[in-house]
Amino acid sequence: MTSLLPVLRPHGRFVNVASMSGHLVSQPKYSSTIRQRFLSAKTPSDITSLMNDFISAVSSGTHSSDWPSAAYAVSKCGLIGVTRVIAKQQQESDGRKDVLVNVCCPGYVRTDMTRGGGHKTPDEGAQTPVMLAIGDIGGRSGGFWQHEKEIEW
Repeated sequence: MTSLLPVLRPHGRFVNVASMSGHLVSQPKYSSTIRQRFLSAKTPSDITSLMNDFISAVSSGTHSSDWPSAAYAVSKCGLIGVTRVIAKQQQESDGRKDVLVNVCCPGYVRTDMTRGGGHKTPDEGAQTPVMLAIGDIGGRSGGFWQHEKEIEW
């Protein structure tokens, strides 16, 4: 992701698609220590360290005390975390304040991944990512979005 940002046109946008399974607020399985490490991360390396800690905890069989059991959920939390960190870096120090970087959950979409069980059509699921890519979002960057609204992570 950081390799692509320098080649974006002025006023470009970068949109990652994650999932509510990576939502810290609604995921009670993260320990307060892990939750705080995600929220206080300052660099992509901080998020990478968390991901590596999850891998180590799974390998040693100790992950259930601090982490959700689903690697998918942890990977989406990592994607949200790294997106937020990179957006903050862009806004503060990298000189590309014109580039907006956000992450979103498209919702539970009827796709092959959900075996057709989603509540939204693919067109409905695309609304938030497309809005972030081309819509008026008031210059906001670093947010986690769902249902065309920025939500608390």
